Amino acid sequence: MFGTSIRAKPKGRVSGLKKFVQIFTKLFMSHAPLILSLLGILLWLLAYFIYWFFPLHQARWVWLSVVVVLIFNGISLGEFVKTLAVKGYTDSMTGLPNKGFMYLRLNIDMEKYAKQEKEYSLAMIDIDRFKNINDTYGHLAGDKVIKEVAGILRKSVRASDEVIRWGGEEFAILLPETSEEGAANLIERIRNLMENHDFGPEIASQKVTFSAGVVSYKKLEEVKAKENRLTNNTDLIVNFSDQALYQAKKTRNTVWRFSQGIIA
Repeated sequence: MFGTSIRAKPKGRVSGLKKFVQIFTKLFMSHAPLILSLLGILLWLLAYFIYWFFPLHQARWVWLSVVVVLIFNGISLGEFVKTLAVKGYTDSMTGLPNKGFMYLRLNIDMEKYAKQEKEYSLAMIDIDRFKNINDTYGHLAGDKVIKEVAGILRKSVRASDEVIRWGGEEFAILLPETSEEGAANLIERIRNLMENHDFGPEIASQKVTFSAGVVSYKKLEEVKAKENRLTNNTDLIVNFSDQALYQAKKTRNTVWRFSQGIIA
């Protein structure tokens, strides 16, 4: 109307570049050691070529260009490896960290909080009767419930806490500088919030509840000292929180603390 034309983006170029990136990514993931070895050999040949075929005053500029290219390639490769690492530790459905990340984080935290002698708690959460949701309303509805539960958990904790997708209908929450009682109180508040949340028509607004087991690092140390356990702290705190969860699942829709009387 005003005589202005909008230039369309060259789709062919964009899609061609995207296709090339996808091919290179697959190729690199399949043959990374070989590709990096060949790049090392090419770098050596380039150095040899520059040394023998360029005068000294020209070689300096050539080397500068090579260094710039190497810096660019290093940054690109670093970002690529970082992306792979992030994807490897992220649950694709919820965007939460996965079980692999949890163990990595726990190993670091257990050592850190052992030295600082501070409180630390772990909560294991399991959605009650989730199989019934899948069987009755289908897996797409079940996936929606998983995503909404993940969102509720993430919004209900502090920035320093970490919500983990453990797998299936199970989640975990890492709670630094939190006692077992404090962790249980927090999870109880989330349990109430979840119980009253409307999950929508996909599951006919059916109530969704969860069971949870909570254990603190302090309780873990007490058991280790009492029973002279040699198991590493990471495996032990996961095991104890799992035992507490097992007790909670007996009645469902409840939060059970490890210190409530489990025989480990």
